[in-house]
Amino acid sequence: MADNKPTFHHLNSSQSQRILWLLEELGIEYELVLHSRNPENHPTKPFLSPPELVATGPYGKAPLLITGEKDGSRYLPESSAIATYLIKTFDTEDKFGLKHGDWIHDEVICSLISTGLGKSSSFTLFLDLGIIQPGEGPLAGRVLGKTAWAVLDDLDRELKGGPKGGYFMGGHPGRCDILAEFQTSMATQRNWVDLKADYPALYEWQQRVFARPAWRRALEKGNGYDLTIFPTIPERRTNEI
Repeated sequence: MADNKPTFHHLNSSQSQRILWLLEELGIEYELVLHSRNPENHPTKPFLSPPELVATGPYGKAPLLITGEKDGSRYLPESSAIATYLIKTFDTEDKFGLKHGDWIHDEVICSLISTGLGKSSSFTLFLDLGIIQPGEGPLAGRVLGKTAWAVLDDLDRELKGGPKGGYFMGGHPGRCDILAEFQTSMATQRNWVDLKADYPALYEWQQRVFARPAWRRALEKGNGYDLTIFPTIPERRTNEI
């Protein structure tokens, strides 16, 4: 019988940390390959994937999952695709609810994360790095401060009015909980938002995630999760309102 043990390529201080968390939640056997970002002083590609990760295939970045032989040793990039594959393949007890749970609710939250939350975090990081600058028109303030993070109000409301149990899907994390971790960690580590003061349900959710044994094991097995390593251009917030 063909082996179905996947191989996971993980990059330090990146969104692949959430997939490492998912692997630990599932409690399956997997091969872990650790990669470290290029150093800040790299002449052409600071902070990006090292050569050995680039050489893995056409995407050359993490997260990257190579499925076991039973599933054809497929090359799977992208967090959402990897999370969906892992849950549908290995969640035999349907703890994540993609088989018999409210998968439509899970899909709605995943969509909020990939569009609204992803846009807010990417845009704010680009501002931090000085790649883009805020404009001076009447709508310039919409890309700075709380206005840029309106999606967090939506997620906070979903936690308050959604299934009981502390997670978006109820008493156990769902796929959407896994995917929401990275951008919310980025936002708090880089002090873009104050979850405790402004989004209390989301703050409690994040603390609940960080207290899970599987999350702690994932941190121990990884090679660092510091999302403040990317430099901030101080002038970027001069127009903040």
